[in-house]
Amino acid sequence: MINLDEITASNFIEEEIIKDLKSGAQTQVITRCPPEPSGYWHIGHCKAWITNFETAKKFGGYTYLRMDDTNPTKEDGDFAQSYMADLEWLGYTPKKVIYASESYFDKMYEIAEQMIMEGKAYVCELSADEITQTRGTLTTAGVNSPYRDRPASESLQMFRDMKAGKYKDGEVTLRAKIDMASPNINMRDPVIYRVLHATHYKTGDKWCIYPMYDFAHPLEDALEGVTFSLCDISFEDHRPLYDWVIHNVWKGENKPRQIEFAQLNLENVLLGKRYLKRLVNENKVMGWDDPRFYTIVGMKRRGIPAQAIKNFICANGLTKAKSIIPLSAFEYHIREELNRTATRAMVVLDPLKVVITNYNGAPETIEIENNQNAETHTTHTATFGREIFIEQEDFSLNPPPKYNRLTLGGTVRLKNAYIIKCNNVVYKENGEIDYLECEYLPNTKSGQDESGIKVKGTIHFVEKSNGFEVTIREFKNLTKLDYLEPSKALASGVSIEDLLEENSLIESKAIAEKYLQNAKIGDTFQFMRKGYYCLDKDSTENNYIFNKTISLKDTFNKK
Repeated sequence: MINLDEITASNFIEEEIIKDLKSGAQTQVITRCPPEPSGYWHIGHCKAWITNFETAKKFGGYTYLRMDDTNPTKEDGDFAQSYMADLEWLGYTPKKVIYASESYFDKMYEIAEQMIMEGKAYVCELSADEITQTRGTLTTAGVNSPYRDRPASESLQMFRDMKAGKYKDGEVTLRAKIDMASPNINMRDPVIYRVLHATHYKTGDKWCIYPMYDFAHPLEDALEGVTFSLCDISFEDHRPLYDWVIHNVWKGENKPRQIEFAQLNLENVLLGKRYLKRLVNENKVMGWDDPRFYTIVGMKRRGIPAQAIKNFICANGLTKAKSIIPLSAFEYHIREELNRTATRAMVVLDPLKVVITNYNGAPETIEIENNQNAETHTTHTATFGREIFIEQEDFSLNPPPKYNRLTLGGTVRLKNAYIIKCNNVVYKENGEIDYLECEYLPNTKSGQDESGIKVKGTIHFVEKSNGFEVTIREFKNLTKLDYLEPSKALASGVSIEDLLEENSLIESKAIAEKYLQNAKIGDTFQFMRKGYYCLDKDSTENNYIFNKTISLKDTFNKK
């Protein structure tokens, strides 16, 4: 048993839960994760799922994963499978996986018949447009349907005929009888069942009528024994209908309570599912798992750790007020987690050849520490030899002030190897630098240096025999930084073409140490001094592709 006196509420939802538990309004904390399997989850959904799982866990409860599959025209079993994989990747195991279509459709139909017999629902023959026209406005009451007072026996027979397939799509609906003068338009006799002749991915053609979400959602919560339905603020206006169904339709003892919190909005990040779907369908991206997408599958492919997402969500807390969070706030947690977990490796992104003129032996083995922050310290081997590659930016003929890398006549230390001195620059016929001629100082090897020679800079490198060519994918923000809320901009009329950043995917070649040939798809690395990278699923035996996850330092443009 959880001792409530030992729990400190960290947000307003936990405060409400403690009140309900202490008053006896609820006796335990059971939450649910109820996605509609009609698309891929993105980071905005993560906030809801993490909130439900973490809240239940804190109070000794549990969480269900429920596929809220009441709309066969939008849903697909592949999406449902992806949700289970996404939850597992995030580190959560639901108490049970439930499909509403399989578990609750029969029971919801029985409840709808009971509503008709109790005078709480009626079959209406108004079209969708007519229902909208008679619903009224925020300042004027709606008009009763001419079928509102139809005898219950007649509505019941018509409802059974709806189920039997005797009506066409949109020809009739079942509406709850509530209040056409309610100040909340959602309460003005909402449609709770519709005719829809469509094949369901789970139940096939068993049903040709389907419950509407606002009717199904509270009943599913109640049937599962959910006590707290935690959802984002977009459902706040629907709460009166949720409560009406629970207190006027549901006959069970447990009464779930809906509590809303603010949605997650990230600066300059496109999250609207219909817009992401359009980009996928128009082949403007590599798919739903495009690393520029903040879908879960996209973030995973880019190398963003699940723990970083959880840390970010939890650090930002829960409020009711809308806010737009800088992307840099999320990137902070990505860097923190990768710094703790990513394996270090040496990769030269823009190679410049260096010949060590006084080294004539076989390549010499050096040790590279995999991650100095890891609990268990491990290493891998690299080599130093006569021909190496360094970054172009690590050499300068005209060094700026405080430049601590290699210059003509200057010295620098090679990572975990020797100090080298540049003696000569060899040029191509076109005047560009072909390669550098350097000498190494034999008694300066890292860990064994007793020379007393001091250098200000250390650079990474890859020795020729230990190197292989890889492809690097770097990403700009998918949308132009001029648009704080990309989805809102699209809704206001901005075109997709004007919104998208040009050349947001840039591919280049690099030279990596052969240690990276052991990498598996999804493995993350810190390329020393350059950033964090992840091996992409498009990689082949002959072409290793690394996605840049994030730079080592914050480069986000804060206006």
